[in-house]
Formats: sequence, C-alpha cells, structure tokens
Amino acid sequence: MKIAGVRAYPVGLPLKEKLRWGAMAVGTKGGIIVEVVTSDGSVGIGEAGFSAEYFPTVGPLINEQLGPMIIGRDPRDIGALWHSMMRATHMWGRRGVETYALSGIDIALWDLMGKTAGQPVHRLLGTSQHSARAYYAPSLKPADQAVVEAKEAVAAGYTAIKLRVDGDLHQAVHLVQSVRTAVGTGIELMVDANMAYDRRGALTLAKELYDLQVAWLEEPIMSHSLSQYVTGHSWLADRVDIPLAGGESLLTRYEYIDLMSELPFDIVQPDAASVGGISELKRIADMASAWNLKCVPHIGCSSGTGIGIYAGLQVILSCDNAPLIEFDAYGGLGWEGFLVDPPVVRDGRVWGSEEPGIGVRIADGADERFSVRTGA
Repeated sequence: MKIAGVRAYPVGLPLKEKLRWGAMAVGTKGGIIVEVVTSDGSVGIGEAGFSAEYFPTVGPLINEQLGPMIIGRDPRDIGALWHSMMRATHMWGRRGVETYALSGIDIALWDLMGKTAGQPVHRLLGTSQHSARAYYAPSLKPADQAVVEAKEAVAAGYTAIKLRVDGDLHQAVHLVQSVRTAVGTGIELMVDANMAYDRRGALTLAKELYDLQVAWLEEPIMSHSLSQYVTGHSWLADRVDIPLAGGESLLTRYEYIDLMSELPFDIVQPDAASVGGISELKRIADMASAWNLKCVPHIGCSSGTGIGIYAGLQVILSCDNAPLIEFDAYGGLGWEGFLVDPPVVRDGRVWGSEEPGIGVRIADGADERFSVRTGA
C-alpha cells in the first residue's frame, strides 16, 4: 500500500451573526479538509488549522509541497513521514502555517492507520478512558446573553462552561459573576481572556475570578514572543492561587519544552490541527503527564467541521491526564450535513467509539455542497 494522492480543500457554512473568539471574529464556520488516498483506494481524513480562512496559505503547502513529497511512500510509516515533512520546512517555517499543513496530513494518516488496522485510533495509542467530560465553549457575548447560553448549556447536560472575556476588567468580572449567580456553584466555570491584559490587569482579574470559584484562567497576558509568554505567565502564576491554562498557539513539542520547564500553567492546551497532528499532540500530552500537568486540548470553535473534535478525542481517550474535551457551542457544517455522524454530547460527556480511524465519515458530495471561496 502506497500513498497515491493528497488533497486539501476548504469548506464552510455562512453564519447569521458573527462570532467573536477573543480578537478573532468569524462570519463563516469552516475548515481545511485534508484527504490522503492510497493505492488501494482507502481514504484518510484530517483537518488543518482552525479555519477555512487559512486556505490561501495552508492549502498550497499541502497540495503543492508537503503532499507531493510523500506520494509513493507507505502511509503506515507515520513517524518517518512526520519527520520528513518537518525537516522539509526547516528553512522556511517549522512553527507557523506549515505546521498547520503538517497537522492535517498527520491526522489523515492516523485515520488511515486506524482504518487499515480495523481499530479506532485511541486503541492504537492505548486507550486509558472511554469518555471525557465536555465543556461548553460559547463565543464572547454581553453578560445577559452569556447567562442565557449558560442556562441552555446546563439544561442540555453540560457540567462545565468556558466563558470568554475581553480587556474590560469591570465587564469581565460582571459577566462571570452574572453567570455564576445564574448556574450556581455546582457548574464548573473557566475563563478565556485571550491575551487581553497586561501583567497588572491579569493579576487583578485572576484574584477576582478566584473568589468566583473559577476553575482556570486561560492565557490572560498579552505576549508577542515565546519568552514573553512564558515569563509573563510564570510571573502571574507565582502571585495567584487560581490555576492558569494556555498553550493553544504553540507549535510542536519543542516550544512546549520552554513552557513546561517554567511551569506557568497547570493545564496545557495543544491542538491536533495545528500543533503537529495527532502524533505531536500525543507526545505533548505525555510530556505534560511527566510534569504532573493536565492536558485539555484546544479545539478550534471557528471551524465547525467536527473533525477537530474527533481528532482531539482520540488522544484524550489515550491519556490519564486529560479530563475534559472542548465542545463547539454553535455547531456548524459538521452538524448540518457535512458529516454522516457528527460528534455529540451525551450526559455531559463525549464518548469514544469502536469506529475504525478517528471516526469521521464525510457525506457523499459534501465537499461540493459546502465548498467556499477563500482569500481576496
């Protein structure tokens, strides 16, 4: 069996209203789908990055550079293929959109491996648990709307909710206080500040949120370099009792070396679709375990394909330090006909299956029905 072709294409679904994820706002939910086809006709499916908007840069990297270089090779040699693709980017990337491209191919290769073996990927990685508690992840909304969505989430069976806040300290505290009052203390609340604060503002916010029994505060400090990111959050961690989370924007295990050695975060959040695929996500999760850290993978809510959830789930189920899975609050094309069986939350949890591969099946003709134009 050999790799016969690699294809990336963008898909999406327009939204009735824009959603805000910190500094990012999206009017279309969608992603970059990656298909790796073998000489016997098998197809592995992956997703590259968090949004279809990246296709003008990520797409050509897959279709014209990384994809062609692995044609003719054995798709089961995932480790060798990963390192070949990483080395090929040595002079022009390694830690940018080319890692998104590598991630999508790697996920597709793992999907193929599972299908070839007749096993779900979490079995191949070594199943440690059979489900993970889901946390509801809505976008940034005014406090009154956040309360409505939080109540809906609790009614749907969620036991954890991650709220988004911006750089207005008063409004941020008001929003979290309003939701805490509405849902009570039995629901776990987390807060994502999306690097909206300087050190002093983050310190004030963290102390306020600790009093509101917030389970973690996610990367509140504005950072423009890895050094600044690590030292700034380490400074904060030394001064507050609330657990801190972060790492969703870091790429490959090599950046996590600096992060974990300084221990600024109690929870690390690599994303399979950007960090280097399932291969690298598993490596980082195991690194976190060695440091007694929790790993709660980031899953891009601007996508909505559902593929990122399936990919992250496979690694989560293979870990003993991954207690939660991020779940898209608003669905998207994955739940509107792109996938045959989109991921679901039952009793507040996402459950693994015995479906071979990562568990993804794209509906017939869905690539054409959900095709979108990207770029200028």
